[in-house]
Amino acid sequence: MRRPGGRIPPLRIGILGAARVAVYAMIAPAQASGSAVVTAVAARDPLRAREYAALHGIPRVLPDYASLAADPDIDLVYVATPPACHLDHARLAIANGKPVLVEKPFAMAAGEAALLLGEAAAAGVPIFEAMHSRHHGLWALVDRLLPRLGNVFGLDAVFDTPVKTDVDEFRWDAALGGGALMDLGIYPLAWVRAIAGEPVAVTAATMRRERAADAAFAATLTLPGGVTARVAADMTAPRRARLTITGINGVLIVDNPLAPQLGHHVTYVSGTGSEVFTAPGAGSYAAQLAAVVASVRDGASFPLPRDDPRHSMRAIDLVRAAAS
Repeated sequence: MRRPGGRIPPLRIGILGAARVAVYAMIAPAQASGSAVVTAVAARDPLRAREYAALHGIPRVLPDYASLAADPDIDLVYVATPPACHLDHARLAIANGKPVLVEKPFAMAAGEAALLLGEAAAAGVPIFEAMHSRHHGLWALVDRLLPRLGNVFGLDAVFDTPVKTDVDEFRWDAALGGGALMDLGIYPLAWVRAIAGEPVAVTAATMRRERAADAAFAATLTLPGGVTARVAADMTAPRRARLTITGINGVLIVDNPLAPQLGHHVTYVSGTGSEVFTAPGAGSYAAQLAAVVASVRDGASFPLPRDDPRHSMRAIDLVRAAAS
């Protein structure tokens, strides 16, 4: 639909959940894009929703999640509630024929992810997981450099960051979908999957538990072709994000594959020396939003496979089972 003069109106987005993540993952990139606008929010607590809307310039507050999903003036629903709510809240959007972007992790387990993907496909509704880091131009650079390594046989991926221990912080509650594996580990798992494919097995896994969740985990995975991947995350350690790819001809070290727009380096090391590269382009959240808008509004192909959310949750399920 074009406005008079040929300008395409922005995609109107409604947010389920007055969440911190939505501020930098959706509101800020939408305000900067011109192709999308956050027009409404709904939260479990109406007062919190009103305060959130006033703080972030969101023009409308809907009384509940169902009302937002059914609103005819919303083109896409962004689910930013805790992961334990994702299945039900994404289903509200699907039932109303609304494309839906679900914050990571997509669901609580692979079975839930498969249900959502199947229901969305049956309804003809686009559905996406907010795996922002994979949308940055850094990954095109990594793809170009990979052939230098020759056969890849080892991967190491880690994402640590201290998580606040506030009483209302769901990331310290496994029942709500919190924990290092679900909240942080999903990223290093995505990085190694992007390089070497879906896990064949988890050969070792450990978890350190604190409060009501896993505070840290480490796992060793076997990937196709016999590639070994070590992944880890810690919600109590200083922030670091790194992916190391080892091949027969050299090593590729990716510093900050999580949010490259905040600073990153890709270092190729071989027997003859080293080279350092960076990747220009939009930030990961802006690139993700652009990909979603292009897919929903223009029918463009989405950069990640349609069933990637199921594979993402399957990898988490495998690690969780091995650590039990």
